Amino acid sequence: MNHMTKISSLTLKQIKRYQYARFVYTVHHNEKRGIFYLKLDDNSKAVLKYIADGKVLDMQAINVPYRYTGQGIARLLAETAFTYAIVNYYYMYLSCDYMQKYYLAIKNPDLEDRIVGPPHILDGPDSEPLDPDVIYELPDPEDFLIYST
Repeated sequence: MNHMTKISSLTLKQIKRYQYARFVYTVHHNEKRGIFYLKLDDNSKAVLKYIADGKVLDMQAINVPYRYTGQGIARLLAETAFTYAIVNYYYMYLSCDYMQKYYLAIKNPDLEDRIVGPPHILDGPDSEPLDPDVIYELPDPEDFLIYST
């Protein structure tokens, strides 16, 4: 198997995992508790916790049970939270490392207008819009290193 075949195979597996999470699980939102969550097969939950302060949502942490890591579940929670913020005109402060990585991976003009911190992720070049219909163009958030100052 040559190098390009291995890369293509790996990319296809990542896309399949992400699509699996997207089509099998439903993300729920509990505003009173400040969480986005989804119920997993073994009755456990994956949770994105946030704190609301007026029109700012401070994204605190994403917790995915270990046996479900690498299946696109954290990405699905992050995507849902970003979509919710844009549609409902909220601003977001990204305390969660994964949310920061995901933001840097999918950074686009609509999202840039909604992110208010932390300061170290606001610096950098302006984004260029990606075609949202082409899933393989989206980089993996784990490819981004976050350095706080």
